[in-house]
Amino acid sequence: MIDVSEYIGLPFAPGGRGPRYDCWGIVRRVYADHLGIELPLHTGYADTLTDDTSRLMVAGRADWREVADPEPYDVVMFNVDGRPNHIGLVIGDGWMLHATRHKDACIERYRGIYSQDRIEGFYRYDHDCRPPEPGSL
Repeated sequence: MIDVSEYIGLPFAPGGRGPRYDCWGIVRRVYADHLGIELPLHTGYADTLTDDTSRLMVAGRADWREVADPEPYDVVMFNVDGRPNHIGLVIGDGWMLHATRHKDACIERYRGIYSQDRIEGFYRYDHDCRPPEPGSL
């Protein structure tokens, strides 16, 4: 399990990239701090994952590939309000770090906060993934 205790309690803000964070912002911060990887900024706000971004991730045409067995630093995507629009960072053993408008950054079980059917999938960062073709959204 990765230690993300330093992020617990960081305040939430829609579209937040620091010092307040949303779900994508907190994942970006951990990737930068722990792995030295600068994940892309996404525009728009629907808990940061725009429809276009989540569609690309789900289709495997972004820098993420779907995995069956999540490991630390993978992300779990949730289908909330009928579409994929929230993620958490897997830290290990069924736990994730995430931030929502109802809570600041916190650790919770990813199979506990939403019902199982709300998990859209687990994704692993893959910088060698080919970019989407123009007009493929």
